[in-house]
Amino acid sequence: MKLPGGKDAWIPWSFGAGFGAFLLGGVVMSVIAVRSDPGLVAGAPQRLAGSYILPVGPAPVLELRIINRGPAGVIVEARLRGPDGQPAAADEVSGTLRRATHARDDQALTFEPAPEGAWRALVTPPGGGSWEIAVQARSAGAIANGSLRL
Repeated sequence: MKLPGGKDAWIPWSFGAGFGAFLLGGVVMSVIAVRSDPGLVAGAPQRLAGSYILPVGPAPVLELRIINRGPAGVIVEARLRGPDGQPAAADEVSGTLRRATHARDDQALTFEPAPEGAWRALVTPPGGGSWEIAVQARSAGAIANGSLRL
């Protein structure tokens, strides 16, 4: 397109087109954000950070480790130690398999008693990505939290 005096008019239109593309990208990102799971936006950081709270006084410590990896999944072992570092008996151990980015993918884990005071659970993540196991053990009114990344 030519302006009076023989000047080209494409230069101002290119700036306008770039600005329009920027605005359109913002609209698309807003639509995606509204329709996606609020995993990292809403409650996930607070939910995931709960496993890393350090006790302020003498408290039992929960040790977590992977003892076997196989095609059926991962076997996780939980052991409770008292404030003195000696093994302690846990009354109940519960856990959750969770994903930082998708809170709706969380799954409850069933821990079963194992020899020598340990508790074990078979964990099978339903998909790829980063997964975390959050475990809570109760013993004589005391609670110990722990987490393990897969």
